[in-house]
Amino acid sequence: MCRRMIYGMCLLLLFAACQEEFQKSREEIVVEGWIESGASPIVLLTKSFVVELEKNVDEETSIVLPWGKVTVSDGTESVILTGDYDERYFPPYIYSTSKIKGVPGRTYYLTVEYGNRILTAQATIPEVDSLEAITVSTCDDADGMYQITAYYDDNPVTKDYYLFLTRIYNDETRYYPAFLGLQEDGHLGLHNRQVVHPGIHTLTDSVKYHPYYHADDSIQIKFAKIDETTYHIHKAYNEMISLSSNPVFASDISMPTNIEGGLGYWCGYAVTKYNVIIADSIR
Repeated sequence: MCRRMIYGMCLLLLFAACQEEFQKSREEIVVEGWIESGASPIVLLTKSFVVELEKNVDEETSIVLPWGKVTVSDGTESVILTGDYDERYFPPYIYSTSKIKGVPGRTYYLTVEYGNRILTAQATIPEVDSLEAITVSTCDDADGMYQITAYYDDNPVTKDYYLFLTRIYNDETRYYPAFLGLQEDGHLGLHNRQVVHPGIHTLTDSVKYHPYYHADDSIQIKFAKIDETTYHIHKAYNEMISLSSNPVFASDISMPTNIEGGLGYWCGYAVTKYNVIIADSIR
């Protein structure tokens, strides 16, 4: 769902097999997969590897697993996903299908078969929520820049988790998780509002990243309701980024997984989409 998260998760999980006696560590299969409401499932398969400083990974090891059997079931129908090259993702190889789409409230079961290994997971897409309002305003600390604020229509009775993703139209080919866009409703505050920052593509984007929008930007926003498991996966990744100047070696945060028999994640997202044209909003 998100290249920034995929990039970081891949780096983290690749080193997950490293122990004090790393020479004896076994390679693990790493699953990165999700299904959105109204969209096809997407799954990436890689493998962890033993870090040996004297060797170049690109020369010695291929981390992509292109010949796996990946199956998604909604409990009634099972579909085998097809692998194909897709440069929008890292690594640029995904498994997907147009034969099954995510439906809010349903649970989806993932099975990955690779060699003699079988990995399983399940994820439920929550019921869709909508925002109460979206506003655009000028930034006090950035001349000529604008910010987007979202107002939640949150149910105070239930415990809910949310994630924002953004895409700047004609500049980005896909959605990326918004900076500080992960939220649980207990932290919304009195006015149930949150600033929606642009997403960061990769770990290296922070050098040139700016948290606001230009006057000529057109932004597509995904407002996703997620379950607790998905929330903690994103939260651990965000904490790793914020606490570590070196995202691979300086953090000892253990990334959670809901994959039985391997590493990684399989998540469901209940998505509502919004289009915001800055120029129209400020005219």
